[in-house]
Amino acid sequence: MKDGVVIVGAGAIGCSVAYHLARRGITSQIIDREGIANRASGKAWGVWSYPPENWAETGLDVSEDMFPMRTDAKFLSERAQRREYSQRVLDLYWIGYHRLPEAIRELEERGGINVGYRELPLVRIAISEEVEENYREFFSDIRSAGYYEGDWLKPDEIQAIFPNINPEIKGQIKGGLCLPNFKVEPYKYTLCLAQAAEKMGCNIRSGDVVGFGSQGSKVTSVVLASGREIQATKVVLAMGPWIGQATSWLGKELPVELQKTQCLRVELPRPLSPYSIGYISGTREGMIIPEVGNQVILDGFEALPDLVTNFDSSLTEESKLLAIEMATNLFPEIENGSIVEHRGDLECWAPGLRLQPVLGRHPQWDNVYLASRFGPCGIMLSLSAGELMAELIARGGKAPYRVEKLLETLSPAELE
Repeated sequence: MKDGVVIVGAGAIGCSVAYHLARRGITSQIIDREGIANRASGKAWGVWSYPPENWAETGLDVSEDMFPMRTDAKFLSERAQRREYSQRVLDLYWIGYHRLPEAIRELEERGGINVGYRELPLVRIAISEEVEENYREFFSDIRSAGYYEGDWLKPDEIQAIFPNINPEIKGQIKGGLCLPNFKVEPYKYTLCLAQAAEKMGCNIRSGDVVGFGSQGSKVTSVVLASGREIQATKVVLAMGPWIGQATSWLGKELPVELQKTQCLRVELPRPLSPYSIGYISGTREGMIIPEVGNQVILDGFEALPDLVTNFDSSLTEESKLLAIEMATNLFPEIENGSIVEHRGDLECWAPGLRLQPVLGRHPQWDNVYLASRFGPCGIMLSLSAGELMAELIARGGKAPYRVEKLLETLSPAELE
């Protein structure tokens, strides 16, 4: 093979890296033990959120009033560093977000698959004064930061968008936040990335990676459970929750934390309005995301995360019932729908459920690159991660100046 790039992991990130390498004329091969998008990438919502929304929701922002009495130098320094970090991660979101329409069109032409791309605004409904205050504050904050997309909706405007909303809920609506979002069908999107890369020379194979061969500070091969060794001049580990295990074979384990997430795909007698909708009730949150045709994705989750320590991705009846309860409280007609699919898998976070992506060269190995810990945002960050990783590899591990600080922030320096 001309360049010898081996990518371990056939989710959205790994397939995007292969696709973006192929666009640069660099051939690669993808190895995965379960197939393309067979894990979280094929079971996700497939949503591109408005970047400032996701930035705040995943706890990257640092509010001025969280610790109003703290003025010590150490705290102020840490807060400044955290702000700088969060802003750079926000830049990672913007890279893919601004490319999205053109990138999807090119991808579908190269891969030959309609990925179901469409604009799908998100309306977050406030049915309590506390939630209304939080949404209004967030809306004011993003406007103050210079982000002007989106609108604050009055109760009658929300009712006009969703005329079939539960009458009992309708009277409680205080208003809501509407932000631009985009949607793809996650399995088709990931498959299209893989197929487009394959048409440009990428080889995709099944295999269970169990170790690496090495010489000096370079990995020379990827070892499969069958005993076969795949020669490699460069290796990209895009293994989601299994990145910790793989890095342990290289000397030091990258710390990760796993969260289980689940949702339902439901067929309705008639389509809902072409908006995603979310609302909070006590400690629970519900999401309804229209798919193509009459199908919707339903999700309901508690404020406390479902942490996993043993790679158990089994689906639970409790999750299914909560998703149905939250959705039917908002739209009683959903009770007439039929469940098409109950799906879910594991998300990979930094310890403490922090969204701290890792993207860059392993500090102890000259030719090993990591792309992981994207939490719930693997699909959303796949274009930007694939583009930057491909450019980094093409430049022999040297970051281009325009994203040098960003890649310094995302580098796996904790493995030093």
